[in-house]
Amino acid sequence: MSWLRAFVVVGFLVGAAPASADEAPWVKGVTDAQKQAAQHLLEEGNSRFVEKDYKTALEKYRGAVAQWDHPAIRFNIVRCLIFLDQPIEAFDELKLALKYDAAPLEDAVYREALSYQKLLSTQIGEFELKCDQPQVEVTLDGKKLWDCPHSEKRRFAPGAYQLVGSRPGYLTRKVEISIVGGKVTTSVLTLDPREKAARIVHRYPTWMPWAVFGGGLVVAGIGGLLDLKAAGDLDNYDSNVAGLCAERGCAPTFPGYNNLRQQEDSALLLNKVAVGVMVAGAATAVVGGVMIFLNRGQTVYSDSTGMAGPPVAIVPTTDGGALATFSGSF
Repeated sequence: MSWLRAFVVVGFLVGAAPASADEAPWVKGVTDAQKQAAQHLLEEGNSRFVEKDYKTALEKYRGAVAQWDHPAIRFNIVRCLIFLDQPIEAFDELKLALKYDAAPLEDAVYREALSYQKLLSTQIGEFELKCDQPQVEVTLDGKKLWDCPHSEKRRFAPGAYQLVGSRPGYLTRKVEISIVGGKVTTSVLTLDPREKAARIVHRYPTWMPWAVFGGGLVVAGIGGLLDLKAAGDLDNYDSNVAGLCAERGCAPTFPGYNNLRQQEDSALLLNKVAVGVMVAGAATAVVGGVMIFLNRGQTVYSDSTGMAGPPVAIVPTTDGGALATFSGSF
């Protein structure tokens, strides 16, 4: 296997380093003790790698590099990081592994490193943010990036992210971005003052409370008119009783007794209806007044949102396939 050949090459270089004045740069200044320590850690890392314990193997390789920064050891670190799904870190290590091109590596290993370089370049996207406003805090998926004013490019794994810019007194801006491997996604972040997006809202349609209040007054007014009519009818009843019953009284046997009785009952009934209508109208007017109070305009602000970058991202995978991701909101 190609990775096994890389281990053999490293072991060979450890034991046969040049000793002339024209030593290779990756050997120059490295003591025999450092080489032996690196060799020991390298072998431990190799055994863990074969067992697919990539995390432990990575720790051993990093320890070996600390003793001897050899490009071939760096390439073993690249392999571990790829298996651990850390493409950005793997790409950084690969640059160091290829620092001296093919010279410190076996031909097959060098070709493999170039293949990884091409693959990783498609699995890493760059995001460039431009923000000129002062005191704006920028986060990406909840993690703080920096404070504006600022302009910077950073590398990220492909996928959908949420960029948030916030500043006291300004609308928080949320931008959905999609980072694509091998591409640069650029976003210019500008926040609007809260006053710019202020709007007045009401609990009810503005006409409704006034309609209820006015309707209540109208009903109460109708009740008042009915009450006046009832009072007039009672006055007529009293006048009739005074005129007809003053001398002989109004016994049930009196010929006009039933008419007087009906006149009184009608006036009293109308009075009760008038009182009920006035009470209902007054209650309705009170409800309308409360609605008018509750319907006072309230100033509200809405967070601003936006989109940056294409909503669909095609992400290459290590097995030669591809994964399509979609980002959006509903």
